[in-house]
Amino acid sequence: MQGNRLDTSLANAVVRLFRLINRVHGRGLKPTGLSAEQAHVLSVLWWRGAMTMGALQRQLALSSATLTGAIDRMEEQGLVRRVPSEDDKRAFVLEPRTTAKKRAQVDAALLEGEELCFSALTQAERDQLLRLLDKCITHLEPTAAAR
Repeated sequence: MQGNRLDTSLANAVVRLFRLINRVHGRGLKPTGLSAEQAHVLSVLWWRGAMTMGALQRQLALSSATLTGAIDRMEEQGLVRRVPSEDDKRAFVLEPRTTAKKRAQVDAALLEGEELCFSALTQAERDQLLRLLDKCITHLEPTAAAR
């Protein structure tokens, strides 16, 4: 008897895990007033620093249209701002515009969510999973960027 293809599909498992993680983070972030998507954008800007839309797009692996819409909404809410780039007069650099208190709340919610999501794994297993996911991401980035 042949097994169900979904039961052995890594891609299916990763997509399901992403959706579950997104749900957990969404619930945890509710008191902050931010969505999981907004928190992810802000986290990248907090940890990597201000960057152009193109650099942020590559970091988040989002389409241009999806990211532009998200940034437009976040700018309306005062969460980010576009600043003219000193290096390229045609480009803008995105800067996070949140208070230290809001950042601390978001960081705490994300850490709590990550702990909940991965508490079934030992630290060694978490390290190994991260290494394997990074390996897949590094392999796929050139292919995804070419399309």
